[in-house]
Amino acid sequence: MLGLAIAAPPAIGTVTAGGAFRLNGDTVLANGTLTEGAVLESGRGNSSVRLAGGARLFLGADSRGKLYSDHIVLEKGETYLEKGLGFHLEALGLTIRPDRGLSTGQIGLVGSRRLRVAALTGSFRVLNARGVLIANVAAGSALAFEPQTPADAAVTHITGTLSQRNGHFLLTDEVTRVTVEVTGQRLAPYVGQVVGVTGALNIAATSAAAASQVIAASHVQTTAAAVSADSISVVGGVAAVATVDQSAFAGAFSAQAKGDPVGPPPAPPGKPPGRPPVTPPGPPPAPPGRPPDRPPVSPPGLSR
Repeated sequence: MLGLAIAAPPAIGTVTAGGAFRLNGDTVLANGTLTEGAVLESGRGNSSVRLAGGARLFLGADSRGKLYSDHIVLEKGETYLEKGLGFHLEALGLTIRPDRGLSTGQIGLVGSRRLRVAALTGSFRVLNARGVLIANVAAGSALAFEPQTPADAAVTHITGTLSQRNGHFLLTDEVTRVTVEVTGQRLAPYVGQVVGVTGALNIAATSAAAASQVIAASHVQTTAAAVSADSISVVGGVAAVATVDQSAFAGAFSAQAKGDPVGPPPAPPGKPPGRPPVTPPGPPPAPPGRPPDRPPVSPPGLSR
């Protein structure tokens, strides 16, 4: 009786590293093949991941994630994502999606409750566990997110300029850059002003003004013309605060992380490193046809 061959699970990509890493609990050197749901732990170094769909990731040192063909579930540490069209990242119940294929960014866990998202190029959309848009992270900016406890998740707090369109009141939050529709009493006097709105997400309502969500306001007050660097917004049960710019995040993924050479630039070709250029001995040679150290000779037959 012939035995049946068990087909190997299809590969979804490859992983390479400068040293050892762990793949599905096994220690692997240099490179390995990824299958759907593979658990990758980077260890002391960074791991480079190339997926069949075109996405490329760099998993930072001491990081762990579960990889699928169209997303990664980040469980520890941080990752750098590029060429992520059709790819997304999940962590702490949040979903981070690049807006365009050219979007590159760095996403990292801070402890067990906070997630940082930095957009280097393009932009990223952040959605909560219900799929509600809670932030747009633009290029050159970074936000830190912290999902709230069930007791606090119902509260929304946003700040921005209130506008009115076709009878609907809209506000774009200055921290998360999400546009919401605000409902409530006596909103018209605040149109054109920067206001802070406290209320609750109306899950059952759909915005007729194409906003991402509807907020039933319980308190509205005028505020400063601009939010401060440590201003906190709470949208869709998630607190968000602007944090350091993307250049600070990029340090964790230096040229070494991407496999490029590090250290001082190489010397120009033909010049030994660490040595000054060699000057030819003696005075420079005289121009052709003129003996050195003699005045020019006037042609014969010419008088002064």
